Amino acid sequence: MRVHEFEIRADLQRSDLTAISAKSSHFVSDITIDFEYDHFKHCVDVKSLLGMLLVPIRAGTTLRLLTKGKDEEEAMHFMFDLFESYR
Repeated sequence: MRVHEFEIRADLQRSDLTAISAKSSHFVSDITIDFEYDHFKHCVDVKSLLGMLLVPIRAGTTLRLLTKGKDEEEAMHFMFDLFESYR
């Protein structure tokens, strides 16, 4: 399992979340994000479009990106670079 924590510096819009979810489906590994919003802890499967669209990811949110599986290292680097563009 690979874990990386970072902060989002801009609000993620629906189109951003849709693109992130679509691009994550190219990997075999499980890809999830954990974060706290409004005093609630959220854990979202990044490959789930509905899951991604239901939880707001706002500027200043600290995300914990987790990848687990056969291509976890490649998935971690790709997804971190993708989220990096929103930092």
